[in-house]
Amino acid sequence: MYDKEKKRARKITGKYLGSITEAGGFKESRKRIMEREIAELKEGKSAVIAEPKIGEVKEFGLSDYILTEQSDCIDRLKQVFHEDWSRIIALVYCRLRFQSPMRRVAGDFADSYLSHKIGDRGLSANALSGFLHDLGTKRDKITEYMRSYIDPLDNIIFDGTDQLSASRCMDYPQLTKTKRGTFDTAVNIMWIFNCAKHLPVYYRLMPGSIKDVSAFKVCLADSGIRDGVAIIDKGFQSASNIAQLDKLGIKFTMALKRSTKGLDYNIFASRTNDGADGAFLYHKKPIWWKRFEIDGHEVFLYLDEAHRSDESEDYMRRVFDPEMEEYTMDGYKVKSLQFGTLALMSTSGKDAEHVYLDYKTRGDVEQAIDAFKNVIEADHSYMQDEKSLEAWTFICMIALQWYYDLSERLKKAELSNRYAPMDMVRSLSRVRTVRVERKWIPAEVMKKDRQLVEAAGLDITPEQGIL
Repeated sequence: MYDKEKKRARKITGKYLGSITEAGGFKESRKRIMEREIAELKEGKSAVIAEPKIGEVKEFGLSDYILTEQSDCIDRLKQVFHEDWSRIIALVYCRLRFQSPMRRVAGDFADSYLSHKIGDRGLSANALSGFLHDLGTKRDKITEYMRSYIDPLDNIIFDGTDQLSASRCMDYPQLTKTKRGTFDTAVNIMWIFNCAKHLPVYYRLMPGSIKDVSAFKVCLADSGIRDGVAIIDKGFQSASNIAQLDKLGIKFTMALKRSTKGLDYNIFASRTNDGADGAFLYHKKPIWWKRFEIDGHEVFLYLDEAHRSDESEDYMRRVFDPEMEEYTMDGYKVKSLQFGTLALMSTSGKDAEHVYLDYKTRGDVEQAIDAFKNVIEADHSYMQDEKSLEAWTFICMIALQWYYDLSERLKKAELSNRYAPMDMVRSLSRVRTVRVERKWIPAEVMKKDRQLVEAAGLDITPEQGIL
């Protein structure tokens, strides 16, 4: 274009659209493809699924499980995240199956039959970086999704866990004492678990240095729970924490340290446990109990005789170990009455048996946190801003929900003692489908994979000739 002021031609450069070659013609640039795909997602346009190549092979089993058994989750995501649901599902799939970093999501998801059904737009590393930040700004939408799983009147469990993060761009990571007993820079995550559904249903991120019961009140209000019982480990036991829970009006069941004043272990000194108020069966074992009142609160002291025998044997083995000089016969005589006991302070108003059962569900929480950290590999984060960390934690929580659905299936099939949920994920992922003559047909399935997933109540065989 001729510039009258400069009296010479001036070059005008527009957006780079792509390249043209003699052999291939016009080829759209990767940046332009990413921008177009993101624009289409925001406009709510349906994905244009490319025609699969003849002979193409894709993972089918896990994809079909998500499309059918997790259809309720997909519907909830569609309802809340009108524009973002497909990318959320893609990220959850990759987190559950591969624990994929962002740079590998596009390639990993392309292997799935799920990508053929919902599309694979906007999954490049650059596109996902912006997507996670935008998703993290929608905490109101994230909370709306989580609330859809919460029964306001159901018993719930609170727990906190730490997530290591070395980011200097956020306020959340703080130097704190972690669950491992070491000091590190971490983020604290407060969780709510629904006992009846066996699912994590809510999380809230907090600075790593905040480990206070006052955070429970905010979680209760944010989650919409009207009546619940906080199940709290003995690490929170202190007069100030108990007083604060009372002041906040939060019902709780708290494990007490064995050294708590007011607990009388002599009631279990007799072999007939004459001092007990009663007993009940838990997993076919008798549990004896005695009610106390300590500092104006109801306290139940329990005795599991099978556990007492195990603790006694363990202590005596240490007594006879020359390298463990701190364990002595005098020490055994002092502590032996405490073996096999558990003291619970409760303001729930429930009887001794139900207070005990509520606390024992804490094992589900510990398993969930272990899965969150070690299976979903969310024990550390490389996110560099709070919004991206919010979205990434949300993705991991949904992956954990799917993981626990598989876990419940194994329990119902009485297979949980032989297989872990990730065994199910691997078996499902090995079920493949092949594109032949414009149709998807089932590929061969190993016998052990078929037996496992069918025993768990899943149909892994693709319909003959699905389009």
